[in-house]
Amino acid sequence: MNLANPPTKHHYIPAFYLRRWRDPGDGKVTEFTKPYKAIAVKRVTPEGTGYEERLYELRGYEPLLAQQVEERFFKPVDTWASNSLDLIERHGHQAPWTSHSRPAWTRFILSLLLRCPEDIEVFREWWHEDFSRTDEESEARYQSARGSDDPKTFSEYLAGQSLAKKERHQFEIFYSLVDDASVGGKINNMHWRILQTPARAPMLLTSDRPIIRTDSLAGAGGHIALPIGPRLLFIGSHDTNFLKSILKADQVALVKECNRQVVESAARFVYGLDESQRRFVENRFGKSPQPRLMESIVQRRRDSVSERHQ
Repeated sequence: MNLANPPTKHHYIPAFYLRRWRDPGDGKVTEFTKPYKAIAVKRVTPEGTGYEERLYELRGYEPLLAQQVEERFFKPVDTWASNSLDLIERHGHQAPWTSHSRPAWTRFILSLLLRCPEDIEVFREWWHEDFSRTDEESEARYQSARGSDDPKTFSEYLAGQSLAKKERHQFEIFYSLVDDASVGGKINNMHWRILQTPARAPMLLTSDRPIIRTDSLAGAGGHIALPIGPRLLFIGSHDTNFLKSILKADQVALVKECNRQVVESAARFVYGLDESQRRFVENRFGKSPQPRLMESIVQRRRDSVSERHQ
């Protein structure tokens, strides 16, 4: 970390990933945005897009420490995932996965489902709403240990904690979500395939919501997919018959369907190698966003709290 000038440009779509769509001539990708009704198109570097200033900043911390989520968590996540993507590109289905490289790719996929600005906003709102909520058991433990100068209730004690402490605990919980064994385990234990699309098919697009997934990852046909280049698609599933059908499917139709889902899910950005699919993007940008994983996690936790207090 540059201690004198910690980075405040936090990429939720990492540059190493977007570089797969850059033009060898100028090193840039084609960025589609929709600030108003019309699509805007421009050439940008992978480092110059897919970020938000101070997205993961720890509030209440001094400047030299406030950016540590980006530097100490997401930077390693992306570095390890970059190495895993190199393996995928070199070896395809036969990638020599290790106990480090395979979970690194799983963690990256899971991070893409949780790290976008809308995810962080939902998580922050829930955390600060929930932080000082207690139950009878925790209040009883607090009362048995409370000193004469301590706040009267555990809820009051928690509410009085510093913003820095609340933020630190908040991101500790966030880290645990990215490393969640229940969802991450399902992905890590899937059969993974890499699809090389033919020249007759359109090029794959990506976006700031690039993950394609079914509601259930474990059932028949359950899967998760991610474009990893204009001609490469990562697909994971527990269902080997589904994977066989995908590899045998009409590749032109398959790419169009992948592009449809990726573009319709977009929030702010769609990316391609060039402008050749501008009309396709214009007609579908953000039309049908997938439910966010973070929203479902927060709702489940709210429901759980509600049930405990009934």
